[in-house]
Amino acid sequence: MKEERQNAYYQLIEALLNCPSGEEAEILQAHPDLQDAGLVQAMLEVADNLRREGSLNNV
Repeated sequence: MKEERQNAYYQLIEALLNCPSGEEAEILQAHPDLQDAGLVQAMLEVADNLRREGSLNNV
């Protein structure tokens, strides 16, 4: 079950990263069940990986 939830977090993060600007709220509203501390942790991991790859723009 944990692996399935982790995959769901990563799919949500990918959707957020690839969606047109302004559609983030709509995507998040469609997945209220994934909005928890686990999502925040997954976001931090993804951000750290992107930073290491040089793919994260610091704004």
